[in-house]
Amino acid sequence: MKQKTIFVVISILFIFIFNTCAPKSSIPLLKGPYLGQTLPGIEPELFAPGIITTEYHEHSSPMFSPDGSEVYWSVFFNFWGPQVIMTMRMENEHWTQPEVAPFSGQYSDGNPCFSEDGQRIFFESRRPVHAGDPYTGETDLWMVERIDSGWGEPKHLGWKVNSGEWERGPCVCGNGNLYFCSIREGGYGKSDIYCAEWENGEYSKPINLGSTVNTEGNESFPYVASDESFLIYESASGDLYIHFHKSDGSWTEAINMAEKLRSSGPQDRFPRLSNDGEVFFFVSNRWLGNPYFESKLSLDEIKKRAKNIDNGMGNIFWVDAKIIKELKPQELK
Repeated sequence: MKQKTIFVVISILFIFIFNTCAPKSSIPLLKGPYLGQTLPGIEPELFAPGIITTEYHEHSSPMFSPDGSEVYWSVFFNFWGPQVIMTMRMENEHWTQPEVAPFSGQYSDGNPCFSEDGQRIFFESRRPVHAGDPYTGETDLWMVERIDSGWGEPKHLGWKVNSGEWERGPCVCGNGNLYFCSIREGGYGKSDIYCAEWENGEYSKPINLGSTVNTEGNESFPYVASDESFLIYESASGDLYIHFHKSDGSWTEAINMAEKLRSSGPQDRFPRLSNDGEVFFFVSNRWLGNPYFESKLSLDEIKKRAKNIDNGMGNIFWVDAKIIKELKPQELK
């Protein structure tokens, strides 16, 4: 009996030590599509607060794999430091903890985008094209391919797509066409949107989308529907605009999405539609509370507020994608 009592005491002590010392999960156990989050309505909501949307500066919308089992996004943990691509994946029907993507974590990488078949991820990066090259500060488009053990080594998309200036915000359509923004020479403004068509197993010389889309200001970070039926991008005003493709191949005039997104001045950017077409993601630096404190705060209290999600840094929102259908001109419906 005495030995049994000693065994029970030792067992309890072991469990106590294990529970005290074992690493704790930083997020709750998540299960189901979109990390188990409740789908939004027509009012934009934070996406996965405390999990993907945090007090840090989220700098892309989430990109889920075609089968919904992986998600990638980019974030600045230190606003002036390198941008990092993060990932979560579903294992044994549950989502893993957020971690740095295997092809990121050293250089400034951002805006990941899956190919239609889920075998490639396109992204922007400030990494050197060749090992040992001096740092130039320019951003190029890169691609990484899936291999048996995960992901291979990132590949530069070459100097037909990249210009030596900067190219950012890749978006790949169902036919393989690659849309992105660039400040290369010959554009209409500071940053224009281009398309490099996928032809005979390679990308063609990028084509400027023209003056209907591009202006003297900045048009950045495009999202183009898989069937190329519409285009959404960030404008110089900080609002998101949408164009629809007409039957003759031209684009409609720009339509401001601010009213649908309940935007009243903040910067909205990084548009992206979910793979199933049901929800629309975007990033916004809108302040979720008041632009002032309800009372005078101490330094410690102000620092604590700065670590909250509603600190005015970029946050990821999502909303019912039917707002896109509502914006479509009647003559195209």
